[in-house]
Amino acid sequence: AVVSTQSTGDLISPITGMTIRQFDYSPSIQSEIESADLVIAHAGAGTALEVLRKGKPLLCVINDDLMDNHQTELAEELSREGHVVSATPGTLAEVFRGAQFDRLKPFPSVDPSLFRDFIAGVACS
Repeated sequence: AVVSTQSTGDLISPITGMTIRQFDYSPSIQSEIESADLVIAHAGAGTALEVLRKGKPLLCVINDDLMDNHQTELAEELSREGHVVSATPGTLAEVFRGAQFDRLKPFPSVDPSLFRDFIAGVACS
């Protein structure tokens, strides 16, 4: 299944047989992410990190109409690091066709001791 966060409803591709679940907004997409084989979503930090922490391949679609566009910076960096594939609405179809999602690198897990040790070092100096 592919989860997309645009439009609403399910459709099955007549070419691939792939089920595509689409929706505009959901307060929590955890269950959708967990059941997906691939997630196509906007390149917002919260969504991207939620998908990556679940270990799912992600195609980030950058909203290039935003002012001071943090989505571009985040998607380009995550793509450069090999964790996501990124596209814009205008390049989405071409990028999707050529993407090698099986070559994406797993996103590193969170190590809470790093922040704790940093704060301890600052507080003790």
